[in-house]
Amino acid sequence: MKCIGNKALRVATLSIFAVLLLTVPMIAQLSTAALNGVVRDQTAAVVPGAKISLTAVDTSVVLTSVTNSAGEYVFTSLTPGRYTVEASAAGFSLKKVSQFVLAVGQTGTIDFALSVGSESTVVTVEAEGQQLDATSSNLGTVLATKQVNDLPTNGRNFTALLSLTPGVVPVSTGQNNGMGGGGFSAPVAEGAAFTFPAINGQTNRSNFFLTDGLNNFGSLLSTYAVPPIIDAIQEVKVVSHTDSAEYGSVLGGVVNVVSKSGTNVFHGSAWEYFRNEALDARPYFLPASSTKPTYHQNQFGGAVGGPVWIPKLYNGKDKTFFFVAYQAFRYNAASSTLLKVPTAAQLAGDESGAPQIYDPYSTTNTAPPGAPPVYVRTPFPGNQIPANRIDQRMVAYAKFVYPTAGSPIDNNGDNAIDTTPTVQTQNEFTGRIDQHLFKNDSAWFRYSMINNVVSHSGGLPGLKGENSVPARNWGGSYVHIFSPGLILQMQYARTTVQSNSTNLWSKSISDIFSTVGFTKAFAGGFAGNGGGNLLPSLGINGYASGGESINLTPKATDSHQVSGVLTKIISNHEIHFGGGFISNSFASPLSQVSQTFLAQQTASPTAPLDANGKPVATGDALSSFLLGVPDGANRRNVNEKTRPGGVMDFFLQDSWKATSRLTINGGLRYDYSFLPPYGTNDTIGQQGGIETGDMNFADGTYVLQKLPPTCASRGFAPCIPDASGQLPAHVVVDPRGKIAHNFTGNWGPRIGVSYRLGNKTVLHGGFGVVYDNWAAVSQMAQNIEGSWPDIGQLIKNGQNQPTTPGATSPTPTMTVQDPFGGGGSGLFPAATPFNQVQWFYDPNIKNAYSEQWNVGVQRQLTSSTAVTANYVGSTSHRVVVGGYYNTALTPGPGDPQARALYPYIGPTFYDRSTGTASYNAAQLQLDKRYSNGLSYSVGYTWSKSINEGGDGWFGAEGGSPVDPYHPGAYGSRSVSGTDLTHVLTENTIFQVPVGKGQRWSTGNGVADYILGNWQLNNFLTARSGLPYTPIISSDIANTGNVGWSGYEHANLVGDPQKNVPKGFGFNPSAYTSPAQYTFGTAGRNSLRSARYINMDASIFRQFPIRGERRFEFRLETFNLFNHPTMGTPNSDLNNGSSFGTINGTASTARQLQLGGKFIF
Repeated sequence: MKCIGNKALRVATLSIFAVLLLTVPMIAQLSTAALNGVVRDQTAAVVPGAKISLTAVDTSVVLTSVTNSAGEYVFTSLTPGRYTVEASAAGFSLKKVSQFVLAVGQTGTIDFALSVGSESTVVTVEAEGQQLDATSSNLGTVLATKQVNDLPTNGRNFTALLSLTPGVVPVSTGQNNGMGGGGFSAPVAEGAAFTFPAINGQTNRSNFFLTDGLNNFGSLLSTYAVPPIIDAIQEVKVVSHTDSAEYGSVLGGVVNVVSKSGTNVFHGSAWEYFRNEALDARPYFLPASSTKPTYHQNQFGGAVGGPVWIPKLYNGKDKTFFFVAYQAFRYNAASSTLLKVPTAAQLAGDESGAPQIYDPYSTTNTAPPGAPPVYVRTPFPGNQIPANRIDQRMVAYAKFVYPTAGSPIDNNGDNAIDTTPTVQTQNEFTGRIDQHLFKNDSAWFRYSMINNVVSHSGGLPGLKGENSVPARNWGGSYVHIFSPGLILQMQYARTTVQSNSTNLWSKSISDIFSTVGFTKAFAGGFAGNGGGNLLPSLGINGYASGGESINLTPKATDSHQVSGVLTKIISNHEIHFGGGFISNSFASPLSQVSQTFLAQQTASPTAPLDANGKPVATGDALSSFLLGVPDGANRRNVNEKTRPGGVMDFFLQDSWKATSRLTINGGLRYDYSFLPPYGTNDTIGQQGGIETGDMNFADGTYVLQKLPPTCASRGFAPCIPDASGQLPAHVVVDPRGKIAHNFTGNWGPRIGVSYRLGNKTVLHGGFGVVYDNWAAVSQMAQNIEGSWPDIGQLIKNGQNQPTTPGATSPTPTMTVQDPFGGGGSGLFPAATPFNQVQWFYDPNIKNAYSEQWNVGVQRQLTSSTAVTANYVGSTSHRVVVGGYYNTALTPGPGDPQARALYPYIGPTFYDRSTGTASYNAAQLQLDKRYSNGLSYSVGYTWSKSINEGGDGWFGAEGGSPVDPYHPGAYGSRSVSGTDLTHVLTENTIFQVPVGKGQRWSTGNGVADYILGNWQLNNFLTARSGLPYTPIISSDIANTGNVGWSGYEHANLVGDPQKNVPKGFGFNPSAYTSPAQYTFGTAGRNSLRSARYINMDASIFRQFPIRGERRFEFRLETFNLFNHPTMGTPNSDLNNGSSFGTINGTASTARQLQLGGKFIF
């Protein structure tokens, strides 16, 4: 069978070329700007045939046009920057508009009123209203070069500046919210202020990242692939809620970074920034007896740009320009990570410091026949486990992986230290060349790359972790002007990201592997380790843990982008048409193995309550470990691959200048998603290959993607267990050879109106329907890896409990050595697929879509200052709700499996597109562009974001609903995890007006040199606290939900904000445990953490040398006032006395950074 993905690519490519051959036009402004206007005479009559000349100040490139019969002119595909423009016509004086700035994505409007006179007479006027957007209703903020280069950003990561845009929430509930150096992450410098934003009420994953208008998107990461170097950035813009059909495929925002180009003059810079622990304040919760962890951080590099000039061979002035930049990051932190490890007494069975422990092998049912079971266990007297009951194999494992326990270091019971250092090496490069080919042709090409390597502790001393992320992004654009009213632009981009992560012991594991007796079926045969063994992580809840894993992702992102657009001006219409295709592939061999140990296995099955109705804690995870009674296990031995998928789009747009003041925009966009099906034909017969399946809870069937032979004939998995090849009941084969269904029907209309009230005020409003074609598609495809009839991914949760769904005995049956029952003969699939735990998704899942609107007003206050006010709203549909499905339909006693929708299917993880969400906000912004030594911007958002059950995918992002079948019930429809009622940002750049040529001068050259050349900068953020939920991590409702034990909410019985004890985030007495077989009454996200306030600031001292050359000393501080913002309290009622306590901060202690920069 031919690959469907390849066919999709061929169809998409042919479609793009068809678009390019059409004569219906489109304007491309993802990374460029535009200018339009009308030329009239003194009687307000239009002037056809007037000549318009537009000059780029920095490159001296001149573009010309003529007005059409309506007196209109248009320039498109302009590089953002400084320009002058002039208009002339026979019988009229030439009129010139002095220097003005066009920002990325901006369509400026400059109208001319020509006076009768000689063409040799030149009338020069100032540009007015250039900060106003008089042609669209797009939301977004442009971050200019000065802001990007000079505002303090910790780690020099540009995403920290995205929060300056109203509607951007700089917090995340996503799986990769912190990012890092490797694995499931993007290349981020250690300690950098990285932001994985939620924009205008949408999820963190629903954004798209561009560089120069080209795809720079990590499809697995849902963020950038290659981070831009700060000194190579011209501008940054976040676009959202747009009336332009050019934008789409995501519900949140399009983040576009425009790189710098060379100019006619050589310019450049070299820099170094330095930090260490001596410059930082003490962390708030660091014990007084502890010293600050030591580290050294250096960030250095250089950039240069100008005309391409080869002596005696080529002079590229006015036509060929280059810009290159390099940056390196070096980080070395001497770690002193506190660990809690078992003591010698504990390993000998003395658990006197733990809650009462019970013997899991004594579990019996005391209920009469026919009645719901009532299980009891025998307590261990004195909390002492007899020596003959301790599994010495577990003791041997503990002595191998754990360091020797010392005396308690803090109140958390930490008694050991891991001193494994964290070392990061990062190298970045970007290079760009711009060519003005002929009068009507121009092109540019850019290449960007990063190599990022981090070595660190794998969680325990001697367990070494290493992450490596090499990423590349390159491409270019070609523009041809057929005539002033017809312009063609074509683009291509290539993006690749690798993400490799390993955790391996530095000492031999062979002896301990055989001592514990791990079977090959569980901990051996890993393809990522050459078929060898890995020592599993046996994670004891509350104690340090770590195990071996090899996760190689040679194709975390592997994409091609091709697009083509045309522009045609017809009278007072700009009719736009275009299209593109971005491919998407993924490959990742993964080798992981682990087990978990919880308190439940040694707890009383019916937990007693104290006098206040709160559960008395029983059981101990370490005791469960010593008895060899795990709660769950995970084995992953897969060769993840996806067949090529991608997104194809076409769009039609008409921008109609109905009058000199009124512009009406209308458009239609169509997106077609070729979902990347899991597996390729070259993985047939491999674990984690194409022979896998997916659950369908719509009809209770299990869908096979590709049918393998029988186990008897193949001799190994994946295979069909029945010797005759007969499939179990309710198992079907997808006739298409793929489980995922492409996203179709994604028609997105757009309408927008912009009306000018004079030259300084604009009213605008817009509405559009947008679809999400990118969020989590790669991860969703990979989640069915290794499913039945494969054994590539095996998961068990909530085992060795009498209430475990499908349990055959009230006493433990799953062992540490062979948790999946493979024995010495190897693992084969179970007889049916209906008791496996997997990360399934609805085979008919649909992509989310959102109806979005905004209404606002923009007012120009001065030539450089404007204020904007907007009401922003949206309603989103088909939002993904993830969680643990096929649990009991109702709470109650007895076997929850008997109350499930499909009693023959065990509970498992599942995602469905059944949720809804809404967002409403008032957004204000006051913005002053840099002039006369000053720029500032103030943004404020007052909003409410509401959704159901969670904030993203797989139930792992923002939690899961109480009842997965009714995601809005039991208080699960509430404010989202990224709902921040109030967000205020402010930034200022202030050149102190003292010194030679400034407002205040002493008149003495030496004094002016000493007192002058100072610059002050600041970046203020103040926002509401984060929402969170008071939970009780147990299945009190008895629905069988052992996958997400935090689904159960606590009972609200008082006011949590009254009588709050010191050191607590709320009054814990306001909550109790729900009654047996009920759900709690506390609403999801009903509490909030402390409000967040942070001020970053910097001071520059410039030392002029000669001409434009100067040296700049920088002192930057992050959290200037060392204000600690308390973190989210412990919100699990099962944590006893620590319930409600605050043990961390949401902010870091003050950090200082020294920097030096040479600029020429």
